[in-house]
Amino acid sequence: MDKVFLTGVLVIALTGVLLPVVNRIFRVSGIPGVAIASAGYLISAMFILSSEEGDILKNFFVSDGVSRFVGALILLSSWLTMLVIYAIKEKDRFVNELIAGLLLSTAGALLLISSNNFLSLVISMELMTMPTYLMVLFVMTKPSIEAGIKYFFSGAFAVGTLLFGVSLLYGISGSLDFSAVSTALNGDFLGIIALIFVLAGFGFKMTAFPFHFWGPDVYDGTCPGVASILTGILKSAVFIAFMRVVYEVFSKSFTKELTVLFAIISAITMTLGNLLALAQKRVSRILAYSSVAHAGYTLVAFSALSVPISTAGIVYHSIAYVFMKTSAFLAFAGLLYLWGVSTMDEYKGLGRKEPLLSALFLVFLFSLAGIPPLAGFMSKVFVFLSAVKAKLLWLALLGLLNSAFSVAYYIWIAKQMYLEDPVVEHTPKKGNRKLILLSLAVSAITLVVFGIWINPILEVSAEFVSSQLGR
Repeated sequence: MDKVFLTGVLVIALTGVLLPVVNRIFRVSGIPGVAIASAGYLISAMFILSSEEGDILKNFFVSDGVSRFVGALILLSSWLTMLVIYAIKEKDRFVNELIAGLLLSTAGALLLISSNNFLSLVISMELMTMPTYLMVLFVMTKPSIEAGIKYFFSGAFAVGTLLFGVSLLYGISGSLDFSAVSTALNGDFLGIIALIFVLAGFGFKMTAFPFHFWGPDVYDGTCPGVASILTGILKSAVFIAFMRVVYEVFSKSFTKELTVLFAIISAITMTLGNLLALAQKRVSRILAYSSVAHAGYTLVAFSALSVPISTAGIVYHSIAYVFMKTSAFLAFAGLLYLWGVSTMDEYKGLGRKEPLLSALFLVFLFSLAGIPPLAGFMSKVFVFLSAVKAKLLWLALLGLLNSAFSVAYYIWIAKQMYLEDPVVEHTPKKGNRKLILLSLAVSAITLVVFGIWINPILEVSAEFVSSQLGR
């Protein structure tokens, strides 16, 4: 049993628990708070990366290439998010509580991507989600309260739906272990009902059609820093957990059914997300509906679960997504904080007023659009290639059309920033601009690196496939 991975998770969780306490005793905030949180991230990453292959707590969790590699990148994305939140909310008296919620949620995400049992999966998902209920309410404005209520009830409904499906699986197999449940399933009617409820529970978390309705309202209603966590870190962790459930539990018994179901849902999700994004005027809602569309892109790879390359598409898109979507919302948060801009009209000429931050925002938008040499491009290559390999040519073509269509609203934002005359005349706020730029620059460099350096992602994906074939 490998305890090193679990130790890394405990380090980041304890850092989150102790940070508000240390702040209350020693009045630690600002740069000292950043230093303490950064130390927690660094130590946790060292443990995660140095862990060995093996099960944890008698197969409740597993330490493998996917959990280590994706876990380290989730930690990096979470650390970059922490830097921007501190830069924006440094003078808020409760900023350390907000960072504590981020750290605890990150710990839940690390456990979720390594869960190998339905009990540990549900507990990890709730550990990841529970802190975000309060984080959504952080600013305590009318929109954030409305968003918090919607998010809470949607989350409760999602976990209730998931638990009902899990209870049926336990009734069928007498176990909650993935491998035991997979062995007991034989494609009967009760198994199909359990499958539908489990997929519905994950559908809420991924904002996939028809469970997407809560996402844009919540992402737009809360502060952008929290929205970056919900749309980036949490959803990427859910993608990886869903991959484990689909491939380790359901793929042997329901391959044909899942292929048809995922293909239909992905087609509707990405098309609906892109169409609704084009109709928005607020940049936050454009990014929110873009998040829905990207859930559809990921489900394209799930539709091709019969071919091994589909896992590369899922892992690659999850890694690219956690950086480009998180950072896009953080760039929006920085521009909103410094200039007070939130609508497309207010973005006119912003590229001249705020050149560096606007340029970084453009990098993330281009990665979301799938423009080379960024990671968003390569991730879509593997997603659509997996559909072609699985003989789902129509789905791959629809994905390509949607990806091309999405360029319209990303280019629209770029046009407003660089080709229009400025409309914002006031001077920007005096904030920690350097910390924001540092965080976003690291994220942009990461997207470029993984847009070119694809071997690590392919290796961990191949390792996951090999472990499934060996079962």
